[in-house]
Amino acid sequence: PRLARHCPGTEEIQVPTDPRLRLRRLTLEDTEVLFRLSQEEGIKRFIPDQVYRDEGEAAQVLRFLIAQYADPPAPDTRPYVQAVELIPTGELIGHVGLSPVEGGTEIGYAIGAAQQGRGYATGAVGEALRWALVELELPRVLGIVDSDNPGSIRVLEKAGFSFVEETQREMHGARRSVRI
Repeated sequence: PRLARHCPGTEEIQVPTDPRLRLRRLTLEDTEVLFRLSQEEGIKRFIPDQVYRDEGEAAQVLRFLIAQYADPPAPDTRPYVQAVELIPTGELIGHVGLSPVEGGTEIGYAIGAAQQGRGYATGAVGEALRWALVELELPRVLGIVDSDNPGSIRVLEKAGFSFVEETQREMHGARRSVRI
């Protein structure tokens, strides 16, 4: 069964382009998985500011993100991050979110290493992009990715993003070569 389209006040959505996935609001019950994901090598390399010392720090971040779930969502002024969950098992496999960034709103995402390469990131990113542009009527969403992360570059391309430029930029606490 299809769930209602995501709109203010809606807690979850089945991704229409990928019936295996559901996006839902994060909860404190996600702390252990979020902490475990933060310890993976890809997270440490490409989004080091999302690596947590322990479950306590992961819970603190979750509390902050949960507090941002105001209606209506306003990712151009505060982050709106959702869990990416497999429908058949209910397993939390990552997250996708929209956050304010200089020049607009940025999409960010992470899928656990064991689930990568199966189209889950592309489905989640595509649905979050559609929601941002169509339902929230944001004028544009940026995909900013480390130039040394070809997998993430492919996700953005498959989800419909167009290459704008390669530049040096502060990203996740370090100056990096990035693709926008």
